[in-house]
Amino acid sequence: MSDPLFMVKTAFYIGNYRQCVKEAQKLQLGDQSLDLECDILMYRAYLAEGKYNLVLGEVQSRSGPEFLALVLLAKIMQNPSNKDAIVSEVGNVLNEGAASLCPDIVALLCANVYLQAGDYESTLRVTNSASSLECHALAVQTLIQMNRVDIATKEMKKMQEIDEDATVSQLALAALNIAMADAKSVQTAYYVYQELADKFEPTAILLNGQAVCFLLQGKPEQAEDVLQKALDKDGGHPETLINLSIVSQFLGAKDSAKRYISQVKDSHPNHPYVTRLEEKEKIFDELSSALLSNR
Repeated sequence: MSDPLFMVKTAFYIGNYRQCVKEAQKLQLGDQSLDLECDILMYRAYLAEGKYNLVLGEVQSRSGPEFLALVLLAKIMQNPSNKDAIVSEVGNVLNEGAASLCPDIVALLCANVYLQAGDYESTLRVTNSASSLECHALAVQTLIQMNRVDIATKEMKKMQEIDEDATVSQLALAALNIAMADAKSVQTAYYVYQELADKFEPTAILLNGQAVCFLLQGKPEQAEDVLQKALDKDGGHPETLINLSIVSQFLGAKDSAKRYISQVKDSHPNHPYVTRLEEKEKIFDELSSALLSNR
């Protein structure tokens, strides 16, 4: 049976957020759970574009744990410094969501809140309680971030048993192969990104995936070419700017590297990469000051 939300989901997964919104707004499914899932995907696309106030303005008055979870996700993405207060509300939403119309959606959104907060254990606890492909994919992503490729591989096998051809399964497979980092795995990841780009559209997410593959293969020039194409599609895409900074350092273009990082800091000050970078810069400055004062 075909998935009536296939195009909406695919557009979201590959990062074509405008198309996701467009497809979602066209659909009139006449099924309460599908209509709800479609709305949530549309709002998640808006969140991915950084339109937090739009989402909060439209969903805070809507009832149901799905929208309560969406509000929490919007709030933590907009203001990660307030993560403790936001995370403290997740448990109640999860309890309410267990008997909701779409419990897997509630679990997915709440797991994303935990992931945004850096609470990997809670993220995995929630994803393990759900059965959707995207929850499995989020578990794979989390385990990769924890450097547990061995367990991520087992989770990937579960996804393949459910539907190995699904777009979200293919993207999870590509991410896992990049994490493995051996030549064969990296080449497999590149082919996955290329196939999805050929089948749908070469979005910034897919092009960044290819660029990372090129970097792991020791081909920074090719990585830069692909990233420039991604930049042409979305001049403010943070991962593109971050990866261009890394590639520029490989190529010895230090001024360009600094320029790209400055752009990310200006346009996405709450991005996890920026937060980690500023924390390290602060530690470096403190150590430098301590060394100078001891002279």
